[in-house]
Amino acid sequence: MKKIKLIKLFTLGLVAAISLTACGTTTSSSEPTKDKPKTIVIGTGNAFKPYCYLDAKGKPVGYEENVLKEVNKRLPQYKFQFQSMDFTNVLLSLQSEKVDIGAHQFEKNPEREQKFLFSKESYTTFILRITVSKNKTDINSIDDLKGKNVQVSKGSNDAYVLEQYNKTHGNAINLVYSSADISTTIKSIEAGNIDAFISIKRLVDQYNKTFGDKLKTVGTPISSSNTYYLYRKSDTKLQEDIDKALKAMKADGTLAKISIQTLGGDYTHND
Repeated sequence: MKKIKLIKLFTLGLVAAISLTACGTTTSSSEPTKDKPKTIVIGTGNAFKPYCYLDAKGKPVGYEENVLKEVNKRLPQYKFQFQSMDFTNVLLSLQSEKVDIGAHQFEKNPEREQKFLFSKESYTTFILRITVSKNKTDINSIDDLKGKNVQVSKGSNDAYVLEQYNKTHGNAINLVYSSADISTTIKSIEAGNIDAFISIKRLVDQYNKTFGDKLKTVGTPISSSNTYYLYRKSDTKLQEDIDKALKAMKADGTLAKISIQTLGGDYTHND
């Protein structure tokens, strides 16, 4: 009798253990759903018009938000929240897990690829050009920047490109690190405090419309690339889901439409 009771107790215990294990597995592997979406915090900029900036009410607006809002419509299992900050803090916040995605027209470079996971689908082209005063004639190539003061944003791809140039040219270019807005940058150009900065032609055209015909891009591009969202290395599922949505948006023309409405042209394929 004792043996039978022990066997019964063992069997009941085994069944209970299996049940608990099964329940635990279900809970740990559960995926976010439309009814129970996972909150995703997106780190983006606050002063890079028209890509990511704050409107008159301090609300984040721009191309980054417009694209990601459409992505979120197609991925109801997530709930996107936007957190605006200075450009230099976006990747620091991603690294420290304060945000889940970095969205600030990020281009690839080896340092970033070592630290972060890039999306496989790009969403904008980015062709960097030397930008100078309309009246300046002595700068027409990257070599002409030797001995000149060139403003760059710390941690940006334009800074990276010129830093790499300096490594092989004896720090010939004087890099002026600044997070100044474009109106301040133009004043610095006019005052002669800086000789050049790096931008893209479509932005320079916009600056000329806004601030008067004061700037021009010169020479061949110093860098031609695409822009991507950045994630922590472990967030492969989030990356795959957003890439799938971006791919669909390219195929049905939605991404190009957002680019035309926000940036003034289709800059999802060429500059």
